[in-house]
Amino acid sequence: MAATFGALTLPTGVTAPTDCAVQSVEVKESADNSQYRDGSGVTAGMIPHKLRTTEVVLEVKGKVPLTGVTAGAFTEGTLKQVGAKFSETVDDVPSGSLTYKSYSTIP
Repeated sequence: MAATFGALTLPTGVTAPTDCAVQSVEVKESADNSQYRDGSGVTAGMIPHKLRTTEVVLEVKGKVPLTGVTAGAFTEGTLKQVGAKFSETVDDVPSGSLTYKSYSTIP
């Protein structure tokens, strides 16, 4: 059974995996831009690129599912699991992280 601690809110498109507890959620959004310079070499402005990248990382305790990582194309604006890693020790419950990415066009 999936669980989240405290007031964690999972982003739309991400569900808590079964058999583990979500401890933290980190969301990063980025959009690149290009700077251009005038004739004297001074930065005159920036031009934003049309692609926004969203990355969500869930830190979990318990059995980390690796089956969510699948090959295939991305659908614009939809989070897709692209990575999973885990570690086990003798002293503690297994832990790991699940990484999701999404790409969307900036209007």
